[in-house]
Amino acid sequence: MVKKEEKVESCQCSEKCCCCGKTLWTILSILCLIAAVMACFYSCKAFHTAEKAYTLNILSAGWEENFNRMNEVYQSEAYVQYATEQTAQTESYFGLGDGTATATDEADDTPSITSGGDDIKSVVENMLASSPIRWDENARFTIVEYTELHCPYCQRHSQEGTINAVIEQFPGEVNSISKPFIIHGEDALNLAAAMECVAELKPEVYHETFEKAFDAYPVDMDNLISIAAGLGVDEAGLKTCVDEGRYVQAVNDMMNQGSQLFGVNGTPGNVIIDRETGNYRLVSGAYPVDEFVKAINELKNA
Repeated sequence: MVKKEEKVESCQCSEKCCCCGKTLWTILSILCLIAAVMACFYSCKAFHTAEKAYTLNILSAGWEENFNRMNEVYQSEAYVQYATEQTAQTESYFGLGDGTATATDEADDTPSITSGGDDIKSVVENMLASSPIRWDENARFTIVEYTELHCPYCQRHSQEGTINAVIEQFPGEVNSISKPFIIHGEDALNLAAAMECVAELKPEVYHETFEKAFDAYPVDMDNLISIAAGLGVDEAGLKTCVDEGRYVQAVNDMMNQGSQLFGVNGTPGNVIIDRETGNYRLVSGAYPVDEFVKAINELKNA
């Protein structure tokens, strides 16, 4: 009697196949180990960064209630050193510089002169015609200062009298106007709109209102109205203008113009324009007087 063999279908692994499977499994295990090590590295790095932030009291800073504390943190020596270290590491990683950035390296990033031509000349003339002007309205050079009343660096810029000092070094050659550029939200936007109301109601005290508002930093709407009223601005008219939101859209338009035309992306953003040629240079930040003097001399010689 012949016994019938049963053929059972199954996956039979040859010796070679099993060896390949073991090799693949080993490779996958190694990759998982590498991924785990990298995850540990990045989590440790993140923890180290968070630890630094906690040391600097950044994590505890909120919006309005801790606004002053945030400004103290950003201006502290510890934060400046930390930011400088991070910049140096980034430069080193991408092969920029020598990896030893300093707090003064930012001056090297200031853009060079931009050829503006007739379009820029036309724009600056329109700005001057519609804005309160400091110093000689016929000066060759105009500094358009994009600023904001909630910007701590703008406050420092104002209290150090940087623009005034620049104008005094070039008697009869330089004037300035202020334009809004909003970084810190709706309250700052409304303050900027209120300043345009001041310009409408009593333009001769516009710049003094700015200076006194920065002296009272951080200013709110009630403070600003009180300051302006103390300088002779009609208080009822100012409140009406503010309540109507009369200049909110105008502030947005001026911001867009500064961004699109001159490349302003922060405050203080200082655009120095040669009215004769239309050439200009953007000095972006609260730079010292020497940087402005250098830019004006470069424009003169362009």
